[in-house]
Amino acid sequence: MKSAILPTLTGLFVLLAPHALTAKGSGVGIHAVIDQVTFDQDGPSPNAIRISGVFMVPVPMSSGAYQDPQRGFLYFRLASGDEQAVRKEWKQLRAVAGTGRVVGFTFYWVPNPGDPGGNPHHALEVSVHKNGEAASPEDYPLPFPDGIVQSGEKGGHFDERVVAEFQKAAK
Repeated sequence: MKSAILPTLTGLFVLLAPHALTAKGSGVGIHAVIDQVTFDQDGPSPNAIRISGVFMVPVPMSSGAYQDPQRGFLYFRLASGDEQAVRKEWKQLRAVAGTGRVVGFTFYWVPNPGDPGGNPHHALEVSVHKNGEAASPEDYPLPFPDGIVQSGEKGGHFDERVVAEFQKAAK
């Protein structure tokens, strides 16, 4: 009986989430139109990044759903492990800032911190902070091995329905 409760509640939350876009199989954790990227320090080895723009992030406890687009900023610090891939992704994010392109970065499914086996059936949880709000940096999520994905690229990671959501939000 207990085992049926969690899937039922998860499905209910997804159904009740207003306008939640479901993008099963896309693999992208965060979709964004990035206005600006700033680092805590200049140079080849920054340890924190602030990304400003409009973001679609996963619905907590979901099964492939995203929250509606939100304007604000993400604030991350470099976590130990895979620093080279993270810094590569950060440089790519800075390069697309201000272009108006919809990009995707990090993985949607992440190891569950509450599962000793690290079961990856846990949606990424990140906070979009309102501009002007004080925030502490979160650990940067798992980066894609090849870096960010952009709308219009082939490869299967990017869900083009997201572009329509951003265009609808911009109207």
